[in-house]
Amino acid sequence: MKRYIISLIALVAAATAVAQSPIESILESVAGNNSGIKAVQQEAVAAQTELSAGNSLENPTFEFEYLWAEKQVPGGNKYAFAIMQGFDFPTLYAQRNKHITAQKNLGEYQVGYARQSVLLEARELCIKIVYLNKQIALVSERAEIAETLVKLYNQRLAAGDANRLEVNKVEIERLSQSSRLKMLISERDAAATQLKACNGGMELPVEISALTLYPTIAMPVSLDAAIEEWQQADAGIKMLQGQQQVAETFTSVSKQGWIPRFELGYKQAYEVGDMFYGLAVGVSLPLFKTSNEVKTAKARALALSFQSDNANTQATAEVTQLYHEAAALQTALDDYQVLSQQDNRAMLLKALENGQISLLEYMSDIAQLNEAEENRLMLEYQYYSKLSQLNRNNL
Repeated sequence: MKRYIISLIALVAAATAVAQSPIESILESVAGNNSGIKAVQQEAVAAQTELSAGNSLENPTFEFEYLWAEKQVPGGNKYAFAIMQGFDFPTLYAQRNKHITAQKNLGEYQVGYARQSVLLEARELCIKIVYLNKQIALVSERAEIAETLVKLYNQRLAAGDANRLEVNKVEIERLSQSSRLKMLISERDAAATQLKACNGGMELPVEISALTLYPTIAMPVSLDAAIEEWQQADAGIKMLQGQQQVAETFTSVSKQGWIPRFELGYKQAYEVGDMFYGLAVGVSLPLFKTSNEVKTAKARALALSFQSDNANTQATAEVTQLYHEAAALQTALDDYQVLSQQDNRAMLLKALENGQISLLEYMSDIAQLNEAEENRLMLEYQYYSKLSQLNRNNL
């Protein structure tokens, strides 16, 4: 039975690994290796730990004093020692605990925001590499056709069926496609270097040549749904709300500052041949700082409230723009579906080889086809880039 369970777990894990796309594998790796995310995580831990330490009892203090008389009088020297423990009023500890909880939530929001920003950048780079790989595949095909044309027209030139001008044209086409291919590979390598930096400088879990499909990202069902999701789940808005909550709880802590601070301890003293024992009590009166601290805390909380409202407004404007742009790009892409229904490039080449069209007609038609394909690839790239930004809250 145990062996069956282990085998089942291994099978499920293997199926999950197979189902995971190359882009998902890269994003998972980036989430675990990015130094920026790790730094924010440690900063969040440090901030919470610092507040927790500040809400505990201070170290007890030990005092000792020794006084000797100006005249040597038997038993005239004095000494005393005391052990004191300082503490705040219990309500202040309760308010600080609320402040610590708010800081913990803020830390989680900050980590979420950092993670979202890094993964969004990484996914954008992956989408760019997919676009470049598609272009490389397309231009590679063009380069092969250009190479075929060069051989064909050199044969025709030798047979007297073509002239040098026609050979020069196909030679220029081959050079143009070859140069274009080199530039695309260089641009893809640059994007891969940036993606590797997002991965903490470590090697990517998949080859960049494997990035041939765009990520599966759903278009929001409506603009209202997209706006509602952003206002509820956007990491930037959550982080501002967390900062506002921290400021509000700190205001509550500051308002408790008028309560005196106490010290309580044990004291023992020797004087004039006798020993004295007793309790020592100290009180610290906050007369000067509390009022200004409260004013400062209130002003900071109010400022963050305004920032949070502004972030909601900006988010609504941004998601509206992204939604309309993505919808427009989707419509434009639908218009280009006719290009994928037939192999126009092969048809043109066959017509040229059979003498049905001239080289000039072929070059004119292929240039038009190349432009249409380039436009389609660019629209597709822009569409998935907008979708990626629109769905950043799912990272």
